[in-house]
Amino acid sequence: MIDLRVKGEATKNRLIEATESLIANKCFEAVSVRDITGLAKANVAAVNYHYGSREGLLGAVLDFRMKPLSAERVQGLEALTEASSLREIFQAWAEPLLHSTASKGLNEQAHARVLGRCLEVLAAGTFAEASAASRLLDATLQRVVASRLSAWKADEIAWRLHFAQGALIHLLVHGATVQDDFRLSKAIAQWVEACVAQFDADSVQERRASGEKSTTRPKTKSTAPMRQMAEVVSAVMEADEDDQPPTTVINGVDIEEEFTPAVAASKPARCKKGKTDEGTGELFLF
Repeated sequence: MIDLRVKGEATKNRLIEATESLIANKCFEAVSVRDITGLAKANVAAVNYHYGSREGLLGAVLDFRMKPLSAERVQGLEALTEASSLREIFQAWAEPLLHSTASKGLNEQAHARVLGRCLEVLAAGTFAEASAASRLLDATLQRVVASRLSAWKADEIAWRLHFAQGALIHLLVHGATVQDDFRLSKAIAQWVEACVAQFDADSVQERRASGEKSTTRPKTKSTAPMRQMAEVVSAVMEADEDDQPPTTVINGVDIEEEFTPAVAASKPARCKKGKTDEGTGELFLF
């Protein structure tokens, strides 16, 4: 006699595995129920029977992959001490990805794409409950990092972590474009090193302690040379309108000498004013 419960569990597992295989080659949004059941060799009604809907099945895949990852991340962060370095923090965050077992039929690269696309869905907020839990975990990471970077502003840390998370997702989904022989362990190690580099506390604290000035250019008032240039341009325009070469001398500058015939010839011809032209469109520099 066939145990229906065992058969039902086998069907559920096939649906999960088929969904992951499709996500590895497409993405969550591009996977249809017929794609899943066709690959899993299951009835179309099996998705609704076991998971309630397509979204329920996708949510189950997300829970299957992300809940163990989140639990291990929490455990890793809690195991840190005050003496733990930034490198150890980011290792506690990323290395649980290495402990995730690939579904049947997925190689390491495809498995990494599944993980990356699950993280991408969490970041997008498509599944509200799972995304909310993920944001709480992200906030924990931010607090731990901030405890090592007392000289940093909270929003600066938040933005850099946001970029780091995006880089991790991109690495998982598209890492093979950088590594011909993709190895998840090597990719994760590179990500950790990149995070440590961009959160280099010593260089930031030294820069701020030295009182390094901002590189932003301060606003300045109009200077005498700029006013002189405006007067020169104005004189040249008036001379052009009279069809005479400029002969004005301003502040010791001989306009006729400065504007040679070669330069004058290269300037575009100006339209002469018509009888009804009241001077609209004139260039004013003041």
